Amino acid sequence: MSFAESLPQLIEDAIANDAKFSSADAQFRANLQREPEARAAFLPHLALTQSDFRNAIHVPGKPAAPYSTLGTTLSLNQSVLKWDDWETYRESKLVAINAGFVLAAARQDVLLRIMQAYLDALGAQDEAALAREHTLTLSEQLAMSRRSFALGASTVVDLNEAQAGFDAAQADQLRADAEVLRRYAALEKIVGHPVDGVESLAADVDAPMLSAESADAWIDAAVVQSWDVKQQEIALEIAAREVSKVNAGYLPSISIVGNVNHGNAAFINGQTNFYTGANRATSGEIGVQISIPLFDGLETHSKKTEMLALEDKAHSDLEDIRRSAALDARQSFLGVQEGIAQIAALRTAQVSAETSLRSNQKGFRTGVRINADVLNAEEKLFSTRRNLAKARYDTLLQYIRLKASVAQLDDASLAALTGNAVTSQQASAE
Repeated sequence: MSFAESLPQLIEDAIANDAKFSSADAQFRANLQREPEARAAFLPHLALTQSDFRNAIHVPGKPAAPYSTLGTTLSLNQSVLKWDDWETYRESKLVAINAGFVLAAARQDVLLRIMQAYLDALGAQDEAALAREHTLTLSEQLAMSRRSFALGASTVVDLNEAQAGFDAAQADQLRADAEVLRRYAALEKIVGHPVDGVESLAADVDAPMLSAESADAWIDAAVVQSWDVKQQEIALEIAAREVSKVNAGYLPSISIVGNVNHGNAAFINGQTNFYTGANRATSGEIGVQISIPLFDGLETHSKKTEMLALEDKAHSDLEDIRRSAALDARQSFLGVQEGIAQIAALRTAQVSAETSLRSNQKGFRTGVRINADVLNAEEKLFSTRRNLAKARYDTLLQYIRLKASVAQLDDASLAALTGNAVTSQQASAE
């Protein structure tokens, strides 16, 4: 048994099943591990090594018995000063912050895609319903034309026009029904299960009015708040950290190193270069190891030049993304304004088309109007109603995109925008 899917349920299913969002969530969890991985460089590193070797020595003219080397070594390495480790740690914090931005952007992308698919499916449903209604109306007009022709009140031309209009309406209905199935399939890809219908929106659910003076506020917000802008700002900071990390190639590094060895005499002798005179012994050492770079063939200099160039690139990319964010916000804002004006005009046109159709139908029954006049009036009404539904959903989607451009598209904002949603069954009953 099929039933209409509610918008909240579609959103919930999309968050749970959308492959792109699942991928982004996995990447988010992976990126969060960068910080503890980088922090590990500041903690002691301990290693336990067990060795057991059988050794043989061949000395010409002098026999030498084989012997065993058996022992255990516990090693310690504690970094004291290593600047690139510190920069890597600072960079890992930026990666974690950016991971949150990426996940938030991915969630917003799911909402945007599900709303696009939902409104597309809703528009297809409405168009199919209009097409069926249009076909029924033309069927009645065809029946009336046949009766009129049989009575000699109209010509065969009128009858043929009515038949042609009905046939065209049937073809349009078949196309509309097929489009509904295609839109359901697009929804299925996102939510992960078959979709047989979607709930309709109440007639008063429209994009809110936007004053022309608020355009700059939306654009300024997009330049600052867009998820793409925030991610690129982090990318710029990471590029700066990479430059500082390369500078560490000129600085000394200091570590505390030590180890404890325990084993037979041959093992200890090999570790300490000291003859113990005992079968088994324990040795240990601890100290400070300082490494000072002197010359690396200009590798560090070349890497620094490379990182500085990449930092310049990050600056340019940030400027480009800010401009793109401003453009997206401006286009969506204008789309909302244009759509609202178009909706108002089409609603007026629909009233006029309905009046025209009634007048032509009355004129046809009284013999004042011909069949072609009625068919043209019906076609204009059908076209106007179809364009009105499309304009309504397109404008709503433009407003949703505008909210997304300033990183304000979430479940709550969608609920506030479409809070008057009703099921298609309820809408038809009303």
